[in-house]
Amino acid sequence: MSRTPFKKSMKNVYNNFVIYSFVSAIVTAVLGILLLFLTNLTTKVIGIITGLCCIGSGINSIYDYLKRDGAKLFSLSIFFGIGYIALGALLIIYPYSAMSFVTISLGIYLLLKGLLKINYGLWFKKGNEDCWLVTLVTGILTGVIGILLMFNPFKAGFTINQIVGAFLIIAGVLDFQNTFMFKKRTKEIMDIFW
Repeated sequence: MSRTPFKKSMKNVYNNFVIYSFVSAIVTAVLGILLLFLTNLTTKVIGIITGLCCIGSGINSIYDYLKRDGAKLFSLSIFFGIGYIALGALLIIYPYSAMSFVTISLGIYLLLKGLLKINYGLWFKKGNEDCWLVTLVTGILTGVIGILLMFNPFKAGFTINQIVGAFLIIAGVLDFQNTFMFKKRTKEIMDIFW
């Protein structure tokens, strides 16, 4: 990989992307653990925390888009960023909404996150990057978790907080594993996309 100023600049953007992805995966899993074991959390608290997570993801996606300098990997990030921020704002403005709305919003968030990963996986495949399949599968699984949360087929036996919590833990673990692979293969990914 050549050491041009452009490459150095994009490596910084990519490293920031990886750091944010690690933080996002950990926050998602921790939120899942809280919801799984602290079933008495109020809808207001859940709504606000979820809204803040969505807005954080949106800001990061828009930052990735604005700083991409032509990097194909982040070409759709603006759309995901706007979607995350709009969803987060709704959850913060209406934190007392019914828990089903919060659950549906979390489902939409995970669906968007899954679609973003699928986008990355397809770009990786186009660039012949070895990690494309794992990234694609992670995106599909995250998206499926989002769809399951949106339609909530698990009515009996668990509170909605526990269901949401379990799915968030799974999504966080998948995201962490996928980001670890991004970090491990930084040079290869940088060489393909920049």
